[in-house]
Amino acid sequence: MTAPSPAAVAPWRPVSSCGRGCLHPGPPTVGRVRRTVRIAAFLLLLAHVPLVALTRLAGHRVSDAAYRWYMRGILRSVGVRWTVTVRETIREAHVPASPVAPLVVSNHTSWLDVAALPAALPVRLVSRADLRRWPVIGWIAAVGRSLYVDRDRLSTLPDSVARIAAALRRGDAVAVFAEGTTWCGAAGGRYRPAAFQAALDAGAAVRPVALRYHVAGTLTTTASYVGSMTAAESLRNTAAIRGLAVDVTVLPLIPPGAAPDRRSLAALAQRAVDAHHPVALRCSTRQCPVPHAGCTRCARDPRGNEPVANEPMAKDDDEQQHVRNPDRSPRHPDRHRSRTTGP
Repeated sequence: MTAPSPAAVAPWRPVSSCGRGCLHPGPPTVGRVRRTVRIAAFLLLLAHVPLVALTRLAGHRVSDAAYRWYMRGILRSVGVRWTVTVRETIREAHVPASPVAPLVVSNHTSWLDVAALPAALPVRLVSRADLRRWPVIGWIAAVGRSLYVDRDRLSTLPDSVARIAAALRRGDAVAVFAEGTTWCGAAGGRYRPAAFQAALDAGAAVRPVALRYHVAGTLTTTASYVGSMTAAESLRNTAAIRGLAVDVTVLPLIPPGAAPDRRSLAALAQRAVDAHHPVALRCSTRQCPVPHAGCTRCARDPRGNEPVANEPMAKDDDEQQHVRNPDRSPRHPDRHRSRTTGP
């Protein structure tokens, strides 16, 4: 599987102009033996998907728990550590929980995102409709009760939005990667507004979540799945990185009524994620006219002319920060210190 080229997709679908040139060069790597062991552990987990699928017979509570533990196993198998941090305002901490679940919105840089979000938070992912027909991957999506969007048929979009809204009303938090495709992290795509209509229709809050990949505290683009990379190539790259970690930062809720329409709501969520994980450029056009790898506007910080991916991670102090129990709902964060899991 490779990322689609601009000529191969429908004109309304988002296309990332990031490619191999966006990857941060020279990350610390593990030896060949450890990389091979990691890849073997990942493939062994995939072989056990049918057993995980059987948990659906025991009901949603059991299968949802099995799905989350399985996603955590995926991260551990390739050597990725993860932390979950919740940031909330003083006002939000004292607001009673709503029976309507939030729409969770995150940036999208890697195939690891699909494991990191469910591993950290009890969410149902919005996925491409064609994934249902894929062997193994389709079974995993089914266990996670994914909601599907047919990106090639705009006529089905209202029904997809209605299904997302219905899930939110039932109390199921739904997670969507609003950029519509993967970007390198130093550059990003405009948040697409369609899914935000579901939050408006359901009267749901929006919960922005920032995913940040780093090695020894320094942001990196090495784990990105972009351009013409194949899934096998991305897996090899990821399994070779020493000390790769992903921070899942749950940002303050955007309450219902904060924006008058879906485009404004999408912009609010995008600004919230960018404030915590700033990108040098959000492409509003179909394709950036200059390749990101050589573009000082896209891949470099204009203030210091240094790659954004190499900047040390910054911490925000204007909001309460704590780490939640990842087995609880995103609507009810607990106040703890940061929790690191994985190898």
